[in-house]
Amino acid sequence: MIPRRMLFGNVLCLCGLVSFGQEDEAARHYAGTITQEELREHLTILAGDAYQGRETGKVGQKMAAAYLKQQFVADGIPPVPAPDPKVISEGYFQPFGLVEERSGTIRIVADGRTLAFKKELLYFNEVLDTAMTVTDALYLGDGEKVPNSGLAGRVVVLNASRMGQGAAALGPLRSRMEGVRAAGASLILVSVPSLEAMMEGMHLSGARMRLADEGGKQGTTTTSAQAILVDEKAMDQLLRTTTMARLARKHRPKTVHPACEVMVTPQEDRLTAENVLAYIEGTDRKNEIVVITAHYDHIGVNDGVVYNGADDDGSGTVALLEIAEAFATAKAEGHGPRRSILVMPVSGEEKGLLGSRYYSDHPVFPLENTVADLNIDMIGRVDSAHSTTPPYVYVIGSDRLSTELHVINEEANTVYAHLQLDYTFNAESDPNRFYYRSDHYNFARKGVPSVFFFSGVHEDYHQPGDDVEKIRFDLLQQRAALVFHTAWILANRDARIVVDKPLK
Repeated sequence: MIPRRMLFGNVLCLCGLVSFGQEDEAARHYAGTITQEELREHLTILAGDAYQGRETGKVGQKMAAAYLKQQFVADGIPPVPAPDPKVISEGYFQPFGLVEERSGTIRIVADGRTLAFKKELLYFNEVLDTAMTVTDALYLGDGEKVPNSGLAGRVVVLNASRMGQGAAALGPLRSRMEGVRAAGASLILVSVPSLEAMMEGMHLSGARMRLADEGGKQGTTTTSAQAILVDEKAMDQLLRTTTMARLARKHRPKTVHPACEVMVTPQEDRLTAENVLAYIEGTDRKNEIVVITAHYDHIGVNDGVVYNGADDDGSGTVALLEIAEAFATAKAEGHGPRRSILVMPVSGEEKGLLGSRYYSDHPVFPLENTVADLNIDMIGRVDSAHSTTPPYVYVIGSDRLSTELHVINEEANTVYAHLQLDYTFNAESDPNRFYYRSDHYNFARKGVPSVFFFSGVHEDYHQPGDDVEKIRFDLLQQRAALVFHTAWILANRDARIVVDKPLK
């Protein structure tokens, strides 16, 4: 694990990666075009109620895509040439098909009684596609270690009574469920003391999505055992001969005998979403590409309330607009990058990294020519761990595939941005698994060196309160400048960075 806030103070002398003089001054000059005023202007529009939470495939996302294109055209960025409009539409959009599967299609039936979605049962991903008959299960209590194997095909019952309520319980609960999945379970039933209390403050989407061309359910973020949260009173009825209170007193795994049918009734709609492409062609190394991404979708409207997603990921989206403008201005004034820059706001991140997955499987520019992906997802606020610290940003993944990418980002920060770089979430043991939860990962899984810039989760994450007035535009500007300078160095250095670490 890389130490937190580690800086290579002498990296300039050791590596010589910055071109001093004219190019150094050019980088500073064009980074200066990234302003708080323009960031605020863009974000006020994109994170306004009129954009309806920018849900993938819906009206608000289409409006946001049109706005992004409008800004790229205004910056003088020409359309991407493509003979087939199915590949590139209107010169700026990469369309991809989606299947929307409405939530609430899984139900549990016992003794002629049906447990209903959001009343007695709850789940966040629907991966079950066939009915199951449950006659026995393995109970694992709060303090019992999840076995590394031996659960193949089994139903497992977990007790979440000591894990808290609402969103606070999801972290430890997710970690425990992942362990059960890894051991091969086919279904996980989680007893919660009060389903109503668990759901309080949560955004519960009415549907899930997958890529239309993948068939099956590979587009979802969960691809193994279905997990279902069940209210404790309903779970006691399923168990028949015992109760969760009695089981909680057991100190070792125990076989229990719920009797129920888990039923599935899929409902599907077909939609289309778009990635937006702003391509700034390079000079002598134009066939090599530096990609900069952020997702511009959010989670839409729930019960009439718009979830504006100013930080998630409006902050990253408007940073892309300013970074694209900076590179386009540099090119127009004779300081264009040597390598080409692809600034790409992607859609479908909130549905399972779908837009970036589609691009990585259907790249417009060859991945073998893609030098790196710099990904921005939530850089507009301050988390509780940094409430009293100097300006910071979390850096995730910079050293996973390329030592040079890590060093270059450190250098860009030392020379230009002057942030504290926090590597807490870069640890391979990070229980949050943030490395796998944003769009850079779809480049990394293909062997492209990738780095994820992030300012941390806060109390308004996926809540209606993620609004523009809570954004720290001074920090947003400083963090966007770091991404710009890192991209500038990657695009203008003589040698392409080397992939020197194995894919994991």
